[in-house]
Amino acid sequence: MRRSSVLVSGLLLGTTISSHPVLAATHLFDIPATSLPAALALYQKATGIGVIANGQNAENIRVHAVKGLMDDRAALSAMLAGSALVVGEFNGRDAVIRRKPAAPKAVSHVRDEEQLDVVGHRSVVTRKRNSDVLVDSIAYNDTSSLGGGASSVADLLVLLPGVTGIQDGDEPRFVSVRGISPDLNQTTLNGITLATIGDNGGGTRRVNLQNIPGELTGEDDIYKTFTAEQDGGAIGAVIDMTPRSAFDYKGLYKYFTAYGVYNTYKGAAGANRVPGQAGHLAQGAKGVLSDRFGKDKEFGIIVSMRYQNRVRNSYKNWQTDSYFYNDKGLPVGGESNNIPSRALGWNGLEAPQDIEYGNYSNSITNLGGSGRLEWRPNNSGWSTSLMGYTYERWEHSTMNHTYLLLDNPQIWDQTPTSGRELVYRSSSYVRRDRWQSDSSGVLGDVGWHDNISALKLRVGYTWEDYQNYQPRLTAYAYPKKQGLYPLHADYTIKDDFASMPSVSDPDKLRAMKYNLSQIQRYHDKAREGVTNVRLDYTRNIGPNVHGFGLATGFEWRTLNVTDQMNYEDYVTGGDASDYMYFPNFMPPGSHYTLPWIDMGKFPWAKQKLDVATSRNDTLESFYRYREQLIDGYLSLHYKWRDSLLIAGVRADSVSFNSLLPQVENGTATGAMGTNHGGYLHPLPSVTFVHDFPYDVKLRASYSQTVGRPMPSQIAQVQKMTCGDDQRGGTECTLSRGNPNLRPRQAQNFDASVEKYFNHNHGVVSVAYFDKMIKHDIYTLLDHEMINGMPTSVTQPLNATNSSLMGVEGSLVEEGLRGPFGQRFDISVNGTWMHGSMIYASSSGSYKLNQLPDQPNYIFNGALTWHVPQMRGAVRATLSYTPKYLTDPASQPWENVGYGELTSLDLAAWNDITDHIRLKYEVDNLVGAHRTYVQGTNLQRINEKDYYGRSIYFQVVVD
Repeated sequence: MRRSSVLVSGLLLGTTISSHPVLAATHLFDIPATSLPAALALYQKATGIGVIANGQNAENIRVHAVKGLMDDRAALSAMLAGSALVVGEFNGRDAVIRRKPAAPKAVSHVRDEEQLDVVGHRSVVTRKRNSDVLVDSIAYNDTSSLGGGASSVADLLVLLPGVTGIQDGDEPRFVSVRGISPDLNQTTLNGITLATIGDNGGGTRRVNLQNIPGELTGEDDIYKTFTAEQDGGAIGAVIDMTPRSAFDYKGLYKYFTAYGVYNTYKGAAGANRVPGQAGHLAQGAKGVLSDRFGKDKEFGIIVSMRYQNRVRNSYKNWQTDSYFYNDKGLPVGGESNNIPSRALGWNGLEAPQDIEYGNYSNSITNLGGSGRLEWRPNNSGWSTSLMGYTYERWEHSTMNHTYLLLDNPQIWDQTPTSGRELVYRSSSYVRRDRWQSDSSGVLGDVGWHDNISALKLRVGYTWEDYQNYQPRLTAYAYPKKQGLYPLHADYTIKDDFASMPSVSDPDKLRAMKYNLSQIQRYHDKAREGVTNVRLDYTRNIGPNVHGFGLATGFEWRTLNVTDQMNYEDYVTGGDASDYMYFPNFMPPGSHYTLPWIDMGKFPWAKQKLDVATSRNDTLESFYRYREQLIDGYLSLHYKWRDSLLIAGVRADSVSFNSLLPQVENGTATGAMGTNHGGYLHPLPSVTFVHDFPYDVKLRASYSQTVGRPMPSQIAQVQKMTCGDDQRGGTECTLSRGNPNLRPRQAQNFDASVEKYFNHNHGVVSVAYFDKMIKHDIYTLLDHEMINGMPTSVTQPLNATNSSLMGVEGSLVEEGLRGPFGQRFDISVNGTWMHGSMIYASSSGSYKLNQLPDQPNYIFNGALTWHVPQMRGAVRATLSYTPKYLTDPASQPWENVGYGELTSLDLAAWNDITDHIRLKYEVDNLVGAHRTYVQGTNLQRINEKDYYGRSIYFQVVVD
């Protein structure tokens, strides 16, 4: 039997248990004589142990009453006494009920999921019910989890309530929880903090969950309310990933899959004169192998691996900024100070400042694996494990980008959807990237427990490396300087996006001569390492204890970040004609083709290095940041029969220092300066939980947490990046630091009501949350032309105050029965949020009615239809997010954000033998475009990205 299919049958969405594992070997039982499903639900509630039984075995069986204090296994055996069932495997966390040996047919292949009913199984619904805090969870399943062949933790988490995926192309990379920035999540693996270099070496705190494969973890938990036992640096959520264990299985477990990938968009591959770039097809493989050994099976080992090479070609359209005219067709405020002012006569219409097209040929390679060795001697109370992992991602990309920059002395024939402007400049830009990221770690733990106490020591070192090599060339042509003026461009606006269907004289457009305006190469190398040690002790804490309990612990953590870019800037101005060509390719959405640059023909060795500019850019980009955290906590619990009160405090002590270049009058001096700081915050918390009759549970909590500034915000002078896919509207971003930032301080109020049904296989819940944040940090945005490229210039600043409140609802039903043996797993959830922030810029003070990275609402859903006739199932997942703000600008009409996105994925699988499964998946079934928006109300689309659909075919063998 495939044990993993039993333990996490289908897509288990819901919420999972508190941060305290069930460690006690004995419990106080009060289970009446009743049906087996009802008794197992009570047993699981009392112990937290998942019990698996065949549905046919469980039919019409009544069990004995079990009362009093006794061993968990003895209690389960006492329940089954006199029946045809016995306890099979029992490891203190899971148990399997089987027929007595006289009936061997009960041990049929678990792969046949349609003939297996998981009764009282280790459901995340039950784990939610046993939780001390509010926490959402998802369990990974080798055979049925979605996300393509290289499914990641990010692919899993985006289906949970209140979670928004922050996209990298066609995949989620980071997650925002309840509208809070991903930088304000605390992300751990088995309780150990993960290192992150953030956005392509950006020195942020958001963990790249795209690099963490789903098969590394068994369950992934999002804690939304906080006690003193948890890290104090989370305002959004604590995300903890539980690594898989060999003790999840009775003995040998194996799983291997190979798959092919077809991407529907070929794009410019081949037309860009770059050899070896694929158009559509790719492939991959992954596997998991686990076994237990030793005299009493007290040792276990589990290893996993994955490989994928995938094509992700795409095209992008930009309209970065706008011009504003009056009724006479003249620019409001003049050509150089053009603003949308009604007082100065603005007619209320926007005209494009630029029309841009970009075409990308990308290949992405993932390679990595993990291993975990464990020792759990029977009946000793001791356990220990040691694990390591490393996952690398390479992305080779060529981008051809052309655009027309329009002039604004006058506009002709302007309507709400069309107009005519002058062409100021034609531009062609080519960039190649060789991105590489590597996420690795070594983690160990030693634990001991008896019937009432538990002690656990965890130690880990995780690190993430990032590097990129990027050569870039830009060429300009000015029609006015070449006697080709005037050259007019006609634009149209459809669905809030501008395009240019024609120019007044296409021959002039093709006749222009181009000069090189930027010749640059750089190497970027960044690294972050995190050392983490934590010791936790609990006494008299668990789902079935009474009276006083306590949890206390200590944590020490150091973080070290270094980022260095080495620039080679060359003297510009030369004729680019020898390197220009018109491709046999029309960008989608375009009605014309501008010339591209053939980088392969460019003579880099003959270029003259601009030594001063290269040195200055290199010095300005460097920074080093070191941070030390020393925390201690005490949490007191008191448990009545139906109620639980938790009160505690965590002392959060952080010190940091940074090394950064000194700059005078815009030029790096070559000297290095230091910046020191730190803080100590006491963080109190109170949680109350009460169980009402009719399977209703109430939770209420108050906590204080902090939001630590990002390393780059404190230490970095400035850094230019292009093509990072993180900010819409422009190709390049110049990020500046702010060494004077203060940490955020949040007060969090939460309340939730949950109703359980169908023997803990279903739950409906409603949660309210309210956060008041002092010294919130936002990123102020400006748009500038730097080196001739439209560039986003950003700098972090402290807001006065901000607030966020919302309501979250979810429904989970596992194993809903239909006619003809059909079964359905359903999960739907929605979240409504409202935020407020006051921020200041050089142009004044402004109020936002949402926080950066906060949608007003989110909807996620999943439906799995188990079809016994095909020995398989069909699953659909849907996520919808409306447009939302990411970066407030110094001028509100330049605010930018993400556009609305609907993501629909469809998959099916069927077993052709007991050991071979075929799986089919289509990602982005509706062909949705990722869009970015701009404006006071985010009313205008300034970028459209299209990646096509990805189609996977997998062969699974176990």
